[in-house]
Amino acid sequence: MGENTDDNKIIENRDQDQNLEFQYNFFSLPWDDRSKKSKSGIVILLIAIFAVTMALVVNSFIMHYRGFEQIKKYSNLSELSCFRVKMDDYRFVARIHSVSTQQLLCLGAVVSKSSVLANGVCVKSGPIRMYLGSVSNPRCKKGFSIDVFESMHHDGVFSKRLVLLSSYESIEGCSEIIKIGHDLDWTQKVHILGRPHSVGRTFSRQHASLAGKEYVDTNSNKLVKLNNTICVKDLARCPIRAGDLMLQNGKLFGLASSSVQRFGVACFGDLSIISRELKEVDADIVID
Repeated sequence: MGENTDDNKIIENRDQDQNLEFQYNFFSLPWDDRSKKSKSGIVILLIAIFAVTMALVVNSFIMHYRGFEQIKKYSNLSELSCFRVKMDDYRFVARIHSVSTQQLLCLGAVVSKSSVLANGVCVKSGPIRMYLGSVSNPRCKKGFSIDVFESMHHDGVFSKRLVLLSSYESIEGCSEIIKIGHDLDWTQKVHILGRPHSVGRTFSRQHASLAGKEYVDTNSNKLVKLNNTICVKDLARCPIRAGDLMLQNGKLFGLASSSVQRFGVACFGDLSIISRELKEVDADIVID
């Protein structure tokens, strides 16, 4: 009896070893040595993996196509859209920053070899520094101090003044000059350069149609004299911020009176109103 009992134990142990060996060699066992059940299991597993992979690929194509169609559909709603453009392509635009916080406060325009024109709101937050040209240029990226500024009264902006900023440092080589326009063509559209939406080397740019005073909400613009403004309509998604530049045919015609977030109409201080005063302060400014 004792021998039989020992033999039974040995047989049970061998069966367990065989089971363990089969489980261990499930993936490495040669195909010809497998049972039909094992082969069927592997085939089913491979088919399942292939089906899941193809489903993911098809789903990705569908989501990509739908996303493209949504973008195309949105673009077709209106040709007026908000673009992001490279700073380096607009060397006449000055970026005016707070010295204490480094925050971009507003934009200005280089109107002579030594002067930058900006909305008066730019100088209300304490000491400022202006940056011109390419941020990759070692000389330009350090910025320029504001050593002198002339203030000019203007009823077409909320701050009631425009400022002409100058630095004792030469800004030539880091900027280009833009002419100030005098005769606006009301049959053409204008485009607006604005502060970027986020940190980066871009400006926002949008096209807009000129608007008569009948389009302007007098309640939201009651602090400005509308006869001293140029207003635009059909704005795109870009917000307008005080000091943004309005241009037509490569000339500067206005600076944004105030920040506009929710309205389809915005007004700009008409620079032709102060053209004579600008020339008196800086004879190098070109009015065309």
